[in-house]
Amino acid sequence: MTEPNPRIDAEASTCLRFGVLLLAAGASGYRVIRAVKRCARSVGFDSADVIVGFNTISCTFHRGGQFRTAVADVPLPGVNASRIEALETVAHSLLQSYRTPEVIDAALDEIERAPSPRWGLRVSTFAAGLACAGFAVLNQFGYATAVLVCVAAMLGQLVRTALHRAHFNLIGATMATAFIAASAFLLLARALPVAGVVTPGFVAAVLFLIPGFPLFTSFVDLTRFDFTAGIPRLFFALEIIVVIMLTVSTVAMLSGTPEATPAAVPRSTEFLVTGALASFASVGCFALLFNSSPRMAFTAASLGMVSNAARLALLAAGVRSFLAAFCAALLIGVAGGILGRVAKIPRTTVTIPAAVVMIPGTVIYAAVHNFAVGDIINALSRFTEVSFVVLFIAGGLSVGRMLTDPTWAFSRYIDFGHQLVGEERPINN
Repeated sequence: MTEPNPRIDAEASTCLRFGVLLLAAGASGYRVIRAVKRCARSVGFDSADVIVGFNTISCTFHRGGQFRTAVADVPLPGVNASRIEALETVAHSLLQSYRTPEVIDAALDEIERAPSPRWGLRVSTFAAGLACAGFAVLNQFGYATAVLVCVAAMLGQLVRTALHRAHFNLIGATMATAFIAASAFLLLARALPVAGVVTPGFVAAVLFLIPGFPLFTSFVDLTRFDFTAGIPRLFFALEIIVVIMLTVSTVAMLSGTPEATPAAVPRSTEFLVTGALASFASVGCFALLFNSSPRMAFTAASLGMVSNAARLALLAAGVRSFLAAFCAALLIGVAGGILGRVAKIPRTTVTIPAAVVMIPGTVIYAAVHNFAVGDIINALSRFTEVSFVVLFIAGGLSVGRMLTDPTWAFSRYIDFGHQLVGEERPINN
């Protein structure tokens, strides 16, 4: 039987709380484990065993002959890049010394008091619209289509926000949002006499719903064979994507909208410049939807502009889509690691928004649409293409991290034998 010890209980609770806040903000399993171990070392534990799932975390802390196990169930994790940055700052500074749980809890209280989400309704609504408009331009749907996509996506974001505040079921909220955004685009396209509108472009109006952050963090976890965290996160992302595309396909069939056929990237300097600017806008706005700070959003946007322009150039030169995606993602991974270290921001808060813009939303929709109409051969072909592109993006990000983050590459967490400075190490009787 474990001996009662209020002090060690408080220390274990503080360490668990640190991990819960990171997990709820959308951090990868590795980042959560590292932070909890660093916190455990800071309060004086000899070791810590941490298991992280998609929305659960289990920790066992050891000191001498005593141990404490703490478990928490996290509500459905969201994405809050600003909170990840704040928690990482605490982990890298405050926790480099011996600390009492009271000191750490005070720092965590301050982080929790910060507004969440970071941006208000107006900013998030505009960001959703502009992000999707950038997608429309990148997919060569034209500027007129991009304007309608922007309006439809903004309406969809308003619906999503309202349903989220009402704590509506996530699947139901995703279906409703996708239906409203897609239908709004088609109604606007038919009601307004605007020349040059491409009706299949409505698929771009729902791309702000794509769960890019959990999708790519799942692959980061799986690269390290962290199946407990990676597999549930991957299935969550895939479930949301399937719901989005099935809803969009239903709208398309009910309205008689033709299939969206991906267009070849033209060999023109004008399109590369336009694509680079559209990438900057889309990535920056996606970063804002991920609750990034202005500094993180600008960094991510700049990184996405350069990397996606390189990808478009490779596609225009005839390089296969998945190889072009890998090269661009590798550039994101390497440059993101360097920029993250220089700017002192978590790399995932800039690399993932930069990579999201490369997800082939039009091809995903085409694959689902082909399945729906019974064109199995084309459906499988496009599904294979999508899978390869997404996997190669994840591969590029992972290789880039291996090259720039030896701690991650060699699975180094926290050395509990390392002597800290600052306060005296707590001693529990």
